[in-house]
Amino acid sequence: MISKIKGLAASVALVASMGFAADDAAAQGRVTIGTNPQGSLYYTIGSGIAAALQDAMGRQVTVQPFTGSSVYLPLISAGEVTVGLNSAIDAGGWYSGETSGEALTDLRVLARLWPLRQAFITRANDGMTEVSDLAGKRTVIDMTALTGVTAVNLATIQAAGLTRDDVEPVEVSGLKAGLDALVEGSVDATAAAIGIPLTQQANAAIPGGIRYLSLTGETATEAFFDETLPGVYPLEVGPNPAMPEITEPVVVSAYDIFLTTSAALSDDEATAILTALYDAFPQLREDYPPLRGGAQDAMGNASNTVPYHPAAIAFFQEKGLWTDANEAREASFAQ
Repeated sequence: MISKIKGLAASVALVASMGFAADDAAAQGRVTIGTNPQGSLYYTIGSGIAAALQDAMGRQVTVQPFTGSSVYLPLISAGEVTVGLNSAIDAGGWYSGETSGEALTDLRVLARLWPLRQAFITRANDGMTEVSDLAGKRTVIDMTALTGVTAVNLATIQAAGLTRDDVEPVEVSGLKAGLDALVEGSVDATAAAIGIPLTQQANAAIPGGIRYLSLTGETATEAFFDETLPGVYPLEVGPNPAMPEITEPVVVSAYDIFLTTSAALSDDEATAILTALYDAFPQLREDYPPLRGGAQDAMGNASNTVPYHPAAIAFFQEKGLWTDANEAREASFAQ
């Protein structure tokens, strides 16, 4: 996967600064994609999407990595970043105002991409196997640049029958900081998407490797998450050659990832981006295993926590993928 990213370097320009303006990007015909830092799953897949869009659209498409999605979601809403990869949890929290206290009502989604699988991670030799084993342990709960991950972390320990007071909560900036702390031994557990380069690097760096803790218990159910943090659901993941750190089935927390944008994005631009992504999606699924949880006919799923862009609605209606569930979900945003 890392070699694939390097191979894209010639065609995917990385923007080093955050200080570009939306009108400047538009004037150059450039599409910008906001992602989490290099080494993260968002960055890996964002790079693949950027290359596919650039090939299809014949225009410059650049990936801009940030510390976390909580940093670039406001820039997407303001139109300063064209699109971004964001979870339903993160996007919904910013759209409603629950995350910052100020609702980013200009956020929109273009397409559902794939379900992200997140787990608490420990050193395998520490002997913990379930999330409930985190009681009394130094556990990364809060990630200042990833408010969505923080929300899932808290909901996950609650689903396992714990509260914040039952663990020794630790705050870090983001995924890399948490995994670095785990490698160094300054925390007992952190959280990240399973199988990403950062977790595999930690697996190689820690003697005995890492372990993803399994979510178990009476409240480790989809119904519990529906009440606690809508959009999250428990998902079992089995051993996989691509993830040697998984040696037996483990239940993790999952939630959908979307390509987000601003309501200010023109219908023509939104349609051009979505058309290129839709056409490239089968090959992207082959090239990037996490995307195999998604599909062309699931790109308009009604699991969104912010409204679809009007051009996306028209696109999925034309494809016959817009359903009564979509209508109901869109109507809920007007309430």
